[in-house]
Amino acid sequence: MNSLVTRTVKHDSGDKGVDRLRSRSGFSLTEIMMSMLVLGMVIASTIAALRTGFTMIQLARDNTMAAQILQSEMENLRMMSWVELNALPEEEAMEVGLDFDSRIAERYQTTRRVFNDNGRAGIKEVELEIRWVTTGGAEQQRVFRTLFSREGLNDYYYVTSR
Repeated sequence: MNSLVTRTVKHDSGDKGVDRLRSRSGFSLTEIMMSMLVLGMVIASTIAALRTGFTMIQLARDNTMAAQILQSEMENLRMMSWVELNALPEEEAMEVGLDFDSRIAERYQTTRRVFNDNGRAGIKEVELEIRWVTTGGAEQQRVFRTLFSREGLNDYYYVTSR
């Protein structure tokens, strides 16, 4: 009878120091380079996200400041009598009030326009417009409009930028 004998040969180098060195092998240069590439991409995207976030925060601050300036001027107009309101020029570039820091006043240009409402006697439309340039160089604009009547009833509404 022919029998097939199979033997398993165990490889033993005989040097236990070499076996220990093989079991502690580190990362290859390719693995290190790939991990550095992934880490670099994560850091770059985080920096880009932070930059975008800071830009959005500045835009929100600018919009809030513009709305506060227009609101302040609108309240000044509400304090005027009908005679004072009639005496206002049809269009006038205004300076930002003393309630605001001079650095803020330099950034924002405001214009007031007063129109007669042709359809109704005793009513004037007042439009306040503010313009500024963002830190990124984009021009921004906001407009408030209100109707004033001789009897004193008025209200304003917001208009989005054009």
